[in-house]
Amino acid sequence: MNMEGLKYTISLEADKKIQEDVDIINKIILDKYGDEIKAIVMFGGFGHMGGSFREVDNKILPLNDYDLYIISENEMNDETLEKLGEECSEALGRGGKEIVENYNEEYDENEFFHVDLHNLTEKKLKKLYPTQRTFDLKSSIVVYGNEDILENIPDVKISKSDAIRLLFNKLDHFAIAEDNSEIIKSIYAVKGFTDLCTSILIYKNKYVSRYQDRADIIQKMGIPDELKELIKIATRSKLYEGYKLDNADYFFEKSKEWVRWTLKKILRDHLNIESEDWKIICKKCYDKLPYIYFNDYLKSNKLFFGQYYLNWKFFMSGLRKDEFLIKNVIRWRDSGLIVALSLILYSVGEYQESEKYLKKLTNNTKPLKDRILKLYSVYYLQKLL
Repeated sequence: MNMEGLKYTISLEADKKIQEDVDIINKIILDKYGDEIKAIVMFGGFGHMGGSFREVDNKILPLNDYDLYIISENEMNDETLEKLGEECSEALGRGGKEIVENYNEEYDENEFFHVDLHNLTEKKLKKLYPTQRTFDLKSSIVVYGNEDILENIPDVKISKSDAIRLLFNKLDHFAIAEDNSEIIKSIYAVKGFTDLCTSILIYKNKYVSRYQDRADIIQKMGIPDELKELIKIATRSKLYEGYKLDNADYFFEKSKEWVRWTLKKILRDHLNIESEDWKIICKKCYDKLPYIYFNDYLKSNKLFFGQYYLNWKFFMSGLRKDEFLIKNVIRWRDSGLIVALSLILYSVGEYQESEKYLKKLTNNTKPLKDRILKLYSVYYLQKLL
């Protein structure tokens, strides 16, 4: 396919629609903050010619979200960014909801499209964590302002913890989609495969930012042929078909199966675990992972007790969602890791073990799935990394 002239997607027609949306977003941000803004950057799939869309009633409908960074002179707080994002979503005629926060609602591709705004000061660009987000941001599209500003971001080697975290998130998404609409089931089935591909490449230090290139690289690696083929199908569905699948239910179950396979393989290798039993794997993760998970981000292997601070932030975030998670304040192991272990065990049918881990965080564990999703949402929406 000729990629000349393409920017946000693999379609010139879709690109035109997205540019119109970007112009509206830029105007809203600049009208309010003008001289403060150094640059506005399109991040995520749309920032790497990998945005997804559908044609509905002869109109282009972008899917999921626009993920943008505002690079500014002074820091903008989360409340400001959230309100600004809601205003931008409304101006585009989209609902502005995020599925992880509204996990009990039926998914609608218009209502759940949101403008997700992040902020960095120009000074912070040189001090970003070694994450997939940092790696991708460096090669994203500047849609307003200083086109050379991203050159201030250093080259990074992505932490292996990012590969693990990405798979934790997939299990959460699967749990949300199971009893939801067919479109969100299709989206998360596809994302399961594209993101496990990402995790493998991060773990093997072969990651690149574009979906097309990741799918090509994974075909040359030593993974099962069935998985290679399913990644190829998923990538095509995301880029060209708006997440449409011939058999969404089958693909969804396969996606769950292969995400668990990938997570088990990475955890066993990363922590030198011999057992294939998920209960033993999660016990080893509880014992070992908190000591190393944040090391690359903190640039030290001696600051793991800094997780006390993360647990305090989790407690405060819980209060804003009517959750009194006092147990976490006296615990040093990161609450997000504990919720993730509960989620893993729930996903493989180990409900008693899953509840045991959740009880480390709260006495309110019923109904189990809903409680896991609620606490995962509280942690996820902090957007720590």
